[in-house]
Amino acid sequence: MIIAVIVVAAVGYVAYNQYQNRPPKQVKLTAVGDSLTQGVGDPNNRGGYTYMITNKVNRNNPHVHMSSANFGISGETTDQIDHRVMTSKKLRTSLSHADVITVTTGGNDLLHFLKQNVTDPSDHKLDSKLAHYRATYSKRVTRLFNHIRQLNPHSPIFVFGIYNPVYVYFPQVSFISRAVAQNNSATQAVVNHQSRIYFIPINKRMSDGQFKTVQSRERLRKRAHVIGNGHYDATQIEALLSGQTAQSNAYLSTDDHFHPNTKGYRIMTNLLYKQLVDHTDWAKG
Repeated sequence: MIIAVIVVAAVGYVAYNQYQNRPPKQVKLTAVGDSLTQGVGDPNNRGGYTYMITNKVNRNNPHVHMSSANFGISGETTDQIDHRVMTSKKLRTSLSHADVITVTTGGNDLLHFLKQNVTDPSDHKLDSKLAHYRATYSKRVTRLFNHIRQLNPHSPIFVFGIYNPVYVYFPQVSFISRAVAQNNSATQAVVNHQSRIYFIPINKRMSDGQFKTVQSRERLRKRAHVIGNGHYDATQIEALLSGQTAQSNAYLSTDDHFHPNTKGYRIMTNLLYKQLVDHTDWAKG
């Protein structure tokens, strides 16, 4: 009996050592998208959330080694990203071999729409145009996800939503917030009809910035009403949409007050990591 116990203990010890000393699981992340994937606004120019997530995964999971390939290009719309997915050999190879795929898209689509329409004084016309925009954007983002999935049928895809970078400066311009919400809703609706694709909302955390409470946001709206008498100037909106402002959202870059800074990218990273833990075995620790 004693010998049997010793044998079992020895086998268990050997198995445990083999488990502890096993080579780390190699996980390849391919990130494709616009400036939020490229990492614009990252003061260290290391790639924003793509750099941070590899560090976080490797730090928290000693038996995993994540590497990343960043295919973000600032300013690209969904159609432009999709064109690269269809034509870039390097990107297609990376996507097909990826264990994890992340996507940022939609921000530039909406930005172009807003620059053309946000100064229209008619709410009815704006909402009608927004409904048309949502329908066409849904088709574009569906096409993008389908093309990525064709290259990689099995790996999980994590899609970030977008946020309102001008909310802190013009909280009274409700149409921009509605447009952002509609854009996110369209993306999430497409994601919900796909297999192993997950939507990561960042709108609330990023748009509100440091104004986290109902009271602070109400003070923000009152201040905007007093300063602008409840109105806004078209040229000011256009400047803000181009990243030109002297005010600050604590989660956005002080260079353009538009893209995330370190704090903003950390928010994106933490939300992505939570999704990885929820939807992959290797990230559970």
